[in-house]
Amino acid sequence: MAFPCTKCGLCCQNITHIKQLSAYHAGDGVCFFYDANTGCTIYENRPDVCKVDEGYIKFFSSQFTQEDYYQKNAQICNQLQEDKKMSSTYRVVL
Repeated sequence: MAFPCTKCGLCCQNITHIKQLSAYHAGDGVCFFYDANTGCTIYENRPDVCKVDEGYIKFFSSQFTQEDYYQKNAQICNQLQEDKKMSSTYRVVL
């Protein structure tokens, strides 16, 4: 099973606390490669930390089970969406 990303783009707009992406924003927390109209402009070549499954394997598999990691990512995604009052159609459902 792969993480069911709904491609809302909010993760790309909230990278401030992700140390692996510190060079990807100018202090505003929005990735340089995020475009409001098209989303990630380097999607095929984005960093592993931006890929839920690859990021899990590379950075977090020793800390969480994959199920717990998916749950935490879904919780964060859904909270960001609720905070921005996005349509519930974007909610991540596991």
